[in-house]
Amino acid sequence: MAHQTQRRLLIVAAVLFLIVSSYLCVTRLYTTPFASEAKDDKKPPFPVLPQKPVHVQLTDADLPMTYGSFRRPSMDGLTLMASLPDELVPTFENKRRLVIVGDIHGMDAALETLLKKVDFDAKRDHLIATGDMINKGPDSPGVVSRLMRLNASAVRGNHEDRVLLSLAEAEAQTGVSKDLSSADAESHRGESEFLATGRKLSKEHVQWLLKLPVILSVEPLRMFIAHAGLVPGVRPELQDPWAVMNMRTLIYPREELRKNEKKKKSKAKRDSDDTSDEAPQSPSPTDQPSDNSEPEKEEAEEEGETLESIEQKDAYTDREIAIPVEGRDGEKWAHAWNRFQKRLKKSHRYTVVYGHDAKRGFRQERYTFGLDSGCVRGGALTALVVEGKEGGKGFTHTVMQVHCKDMKS
Repeated sequence: MAHQTQRRLLIVAAVLFLIVSSYLCVTRLYTTPFASEAKDDKKPPFPVLPQKPVHVQLTDADLPMTYGSFRRPSMDGLTLMASLPDELVPTFENKRRLVIVGDIHGMDAALETLLKKVDFDAKRDHLIATGDMINKGPDSPGVVSRLMRLNASAVRGNHEDRVLLSLAEAEAQTGVSKDLSSADAESHRGESEFLATGRKLSKEHVQWLLKLPVILSVEPLRMFIAHAGLVPGVRPELQDPWAVMNMRTLIYPREELRKNEKKKKSKAKRDSDDTSDEAPQSPSPTDQPSDNSEPEKEEAEEEGETLESIEQKDAYTDREIAIPVEGRDGEKWAHAWNRFQKRLKKSHRYTVVYGHDAKRGFRQERYTFGLDSGCVRGGALTALVVEGKEGGKGFTHTVMQVHCKDMKS
């Protein structure tokens, strides 16, 4: 009986404890001020730290920019890309070779001499021309006939392009415009040289040239053949055909805009200093105009960052957008291409074999080969002989040349 009484007392005590605890919790929550009440009383429930205002100044260099992000429309049936058939690709096992020849420009005798020098065998070797096979030289028809006879591959260069466009425009003329057509009119349009070359070609020659791609891919060797060059960072199928046939250098619009902004700031600072009421002081080296102003350097060092590191980051981001140009005022595209390839995994790197730039002559870098060595101007005709590498990855190469001075077709 006593045991049952103890159990009842424990149960009553537990119930009373639960009731009292619930009452205290409810009353405490009811009397606690909420955030909205604190806001009304202008007494925040917790201390608020003052925030520094964030000011971001954007310039023209920070505007969105794109190049090579979209496929360009077709250009009068022009073929942008083609792939070399796998059976023509050299491997260590098949002992085949690719003989890639720079700008021939109608120098058929030089081409014949070069093919003899490399011991060209049509059963074992495949010939590829990097464009500008015709025009300027004495025998453009002879060059095209030889390439066709050898079942060669080639890409369209800017001279093939101009000849084909000039022929198409001349054929499209009708009525009065055709009657008024003359040598003077052709010369005025800058087409006389190209039409003179085109009219020496047969219909078969013209049809063969029309079918040439602008870019030839040799995928197993991770190689592209292009007449003038390729813009790094732009997929081959999105390249601009005009640029591939004509480019020499790259310009960077962000970089140019950034330089202009720095010049404006530097000029504004000098003007402000000139109009200040302070007594003039002797100029020091840091007062002289320069691309890298000292205030920028001091501010960078205060933030724990050197000016050199800032410039490196700016150079990287400001060169993400590159515009190809025909002139020579920008950065040589081949330098940019090699720099870009080194940032990629080895399995993603590509080599470009090109022509077009006779002024620079033969150029060999890690991922580019420039083969235009100015044959038609009395320089040399250059061949890159490519063979498969043992192990199945990559290729080996040999460079061979013949001198073209006084060589007649």
